[in-house]
Amino acid sequence: MPPKIGLALGSGGLRGIAHIGVLKVLEKHNIPVDYIAGCSIGSLIGALYTAGLDPETMFKLAKNLKKRHWLDFVIPQMGMVSGERALATIRLLTKQKTFAELKTPLAVVATELNSGREVVFTEGDVAQAVRASISVPGVFIPFTIDGKLFVDGAVINPTPIDTVRNMGADVVIAVDLAHAGTITNISNMFDVIIQSIDIMERELCKHRQHHCDVLIQPDVGSFSPSSFETMDECALAGEVAAESVIPEIKKILASLPSLKPLDE
Repeated sequence: MPPKIGLALGSGGLRGIAHIGVLKVLEKHNIPVDYIAGCSIGSLIGALYTAGLDPETMFKLAKNLKKRHWLDFVIPQMGMVSGERALATIRLLTKQKTFAELKTPLAVVATELNSGREVVFTEGDVAQAVRASISVPGVFIPFTIDGKLFVDGAVINPTPIDTVRNMGADVVIAVDLAHAGTITNISNMFDVIIQSIDIMERELCKHRQHHCDVLIQPDVGSFSPSSFETMDECALAGEVAAESVIPEIKKILASLPSLKPLDE
């Protein structure tokens, strides 16, 4: 039986479009993905992919869906965005699937606000789990599931390497978006909040990166995590970073005796 490959998709706001570029390159080189664990934007991309959308379709949707499909502003209480539109859009794009109906096993990481503990969703409604995982504190109102409040999984586990390993992955490829920080001009409240979380994420990731087999770090530091205008650049950054590690991935896979040779 060939070894199982897991993909950990990290948080990073709209720079997470880089994940689509990574998936495109993995498909191009016939590198199978047996498990996906995602946090925040990584959970959204992972959910769309495991629900059956290919990278090209995901990118077209990202380019054509407008802010109004994702953001519904409210008078600030526990957040500036209610998240109802985001939930409806996620539910539409994932075809209202449950985790059991996905083509590839998916785990979605969120943070339970009252206890401060990490929660990994692997059952039930995919859209609800993703809505919980993308709840950036201060931006989205925390999402309630079974009476518990959930916020962005990045608060605890921004790049869920351990999660996908625990799913059964023998080889873990991690996509880290927070490593470079944000060096663009910080111009709005979204940028302030996400940049602050980025700083925390980089410290958390330092202690977990050595647990993956291959680390992909797209060069997205110059792009605003709240910009809808840099999707082409983010996707390309993901492709470039993934292409640079393809030889490393193939070397690791070739060293595993039970794996069949990959097509070049």
